[in-house]
Amino acid sequence: MKNISWFYLILCVFFLGACGESIEEGASSTMTTAQDSARKASTRLSPEVIKGIIQSIPNPVEIAFLIEQIAEYDPTLLNSPQNVSKYNTDYRRALNLGIYSTDLGYANTYGKSQDVINYLSATRDLANGLNVEKYFDFEHIRKLAAYKDSLGVLVMESTRSLERMNEALQNEGRTDMTILILTGGWLEGLYLLCNVEREQHNEELAIRIAEQKIVLEQLLVLLRNYEDYNPKIKRLRSQLEELAALYEHVEVKYVPGKVKQVEIDGVLTIEQEQKAEVKFTLSDLNAILSKVREIRNQIVN
Repeated sequence: MKNISWFYLILCVFFLGACGESIEEGASSTMTTAQDSARKASTRLSPEVIKGIIQSIPNPVEIAFLIEQIAEYDPTLLNSPQNVSKYNTDYRRALNLGIYSTDLGYANTYGKSQDVINYLSATRDLANGLNVEKYFDFEHIRKLAAYKDSLGVLVMESTRSLERMNEALQNEGRTDMTILILTGGWLEGLYLLCNVEREQHNEELAIRIAEQKIVLEQLLVLLRNYEDYNPKIKRLRSQLEELAALYEHVEVKYVPGKVKQVEIDGVLTIEQEQKAEVKFTLSDLNAILSKVREIRNQIVN
C-alpha cells in the first residue's frame, strides 16, 4: 500500500500544481487573442457537469493494482521515459503527462524503483515544459509517502485535488488541460488492460474494459466542448469516435447482487452490491486494442 500511496500523492501534486500553469499551443508559438476568446466562449458545460464526468473516469492506480494481481510486470507495454524530449507542445505534454502518470503508477505498484525514478523524472520534465514545476513540493511528497491509510482514502483525496484543479482552470478558461491529462491517463490504462486481458483472459479485466464504453462517452462530451479552437483536440476526438464505434458491439449490464451491512462512521447501513455482466468477443477486444494502440502511437511517437 505504501507504493500505491506514493504514486497517488505524486498525482495529487501534479493536479494541484496545474492550477497555476500558463497554457500555450506550442513552445514556439503563442495563442492569439481570437483563440483565447474562443477558448473562453467554448466553455459551455457547467462546472458541475464537468466535475461529474471527471469523477466517472477510473483511477489509474486502481487499474495498475488490478493488473498487478493478475500478470507479471511488463515494461515493454509502457511509454519509454526517453521519449520525453519529443513532447515540445503543451498539447503533447499534457497528453503524455497523463500517460506517464499511469505508467508511473504501474511501475510503482510492482515496486520497480528504478523505473519509478525514471518516470518521475520524465513527468517532472513535462511539468517544467508546462511551467508548473514551481508548484511541486517533493519534500512534502516524500514525507507523505509513508502514509499508510487505505486506498479508498487516497482515491478520495486525489479526486478532491482534481476537483480543485478543474475549478481553478475552469475559472481561468483553461479546463482543456485537465481534459487532455485525463484523456492520456485513461487511454494508457485502457491500453494496459487490453494487452493483459488478451494474454490472461481474466473476467475482472474484461469487465473493466467493457465499462470503459461508458467512460469514453463521457470523455467525448468533454473533448467536443473544447475542439472548436484547437484542431488537435478535434482530431483526437475524431479518433476516439472511431474507438467508440468499435464499442457498439460491447454490452454492459448491471444486475443486483448480495445485500450486505456496512458500518460508516458508527452508523450501520444496508447496501446492495451490483454485479456487472459483459458481452464481447475476442474479435471485439482485438479491434479495440488495435485502435487504442493506433491512437496511443500518434501521441507517444
